[in-house]
Amino acid sequence: MGKILFLVGMFAIGGYYLVHNMPSATVFPYSKEQVQAILVDAKTTLPRRDGHGQIEIWGAGRSEKGVTLHMKYASEAPLLTCQAVITAVAPNQSDVVADCISGASSDSAISRTQEELLAPMFDEHIAATLDKRAFNRDAADKREAGIVFKNLGGMQSEALQRASQFQQFQDSFSK
Repeated sequence: MGKILFLVGMFAIGGYYLVHNMPSATVFPYSKEQVQAILVDAKTTLPRRDGHGQIEIWGAGRSEKGVTLHMKYASEAPLLTCQAVITAVAPNQSDVVADCISGASSDSAISRTQEELLAPMFDEHIAATLDKRAFNRDAADKREAGIVFKNLGGMQSEALQRASQFQQFQDSFSK
């Protein structure tokens, strides 16, 4: 019994060590000022999947939170904006995440999902730029799928509620 408790204890200590000492994917070896300078000058261009044009993501200048980023899915598409929030963790380390939520969090799962779906492309632009590597569209796709699945139940409930309200509205006119 003592050996089993010893092994369980070792696994617990090892697991704790791994969890608390794993490097974060959003922490980069640059000062806040360095990150701002890099992201302001960064531009990502990748082909659209439908073959019509390109997706462009670029820095639009420094902001109160860090750097304002813009994205367009096509030249005629609306301009999408997100903030690269930069937090100094140490003198030469910064945590950088995309914050694309505009205002207070919505009660609507559908609206919340639409806002959350902007972040993966911006986050991948940030990571690829600061890690000095190519943009990984698969990584952004996986994060987008996770967001959809996380909010799927709420979106289904909302859709059913809206369908019920619409049916009641139609029924009131047919009487």
